[in-house]
Amino acid sequence: MNPIFLASEDIRGQLPEDTKRFEKVDIDWKELMRDAVENPGVVDACTADGREEQLNGFNSDIETCEKALNAYLEEKKKVFPRFYFLSNQALLDVLSNGNNPPKVNEEIGNCFDGLKCLKFKEEGPEPYKVGIGMYSKDGGEYMPFFTEFVCTGAVESYLCDLENKMISTLKIDLENAKEATEDWEMIKPRHIWLDDYCA
Repeated sequence: MNPIFLASEDIRGQLPEDTKRFEKVDIDWKELMRDAVENPGVVDACTADGREEQLNGFNSDIETCEKALNAYLEEKKKVFPRFYFLSNQALLDVLSNGNNPPKVNEEIGNCFDGLKCLKFKEEGPEPYKVGIGMYSKDGGEYMPFFTEFVCTGAVESYLCDLENKMISTLKIDLENAKEATEDWEMIKPRHIWLDDYCA
């Protein structure tokens, strides 16, 4: 949870009160651990005045943060329902790396049944944000996009756009394949035509 509340700008913006609560617990916990290093006696550490109340307070604050985080994840899943296929930890990784599409790309295959990952145009500054095609789950097929796909905005939004991009790309490819069937006998026999289009 630490990198999420401390590193994700989206979560910090969406859950400002819980972010502050978590930061306070984080600071207080580190202070408590510094004290434990300086005074390593177990009895002293466990019997210090107010220690039990302090630890119970940490626990209560962390539970509050977890509830808020789960509600936040549920909202993201409503926008892009394929997030339900990811574990909460994987989803947190995706959301915390939303501005880094190649990092999000590592989890895309878990959201889509036949897609392994995107291919990015490796030009300009990193992280690359322009998708130019997609690889099948087994990695055996590559389908170029007919127009570039730019990953901008919130990750759940551009993944919704990616879903539409995949549909439109495959529709165009299917239409092209169907048109090419008219020339089976004259230009390409059917068994050769098959290799020109994705399965």
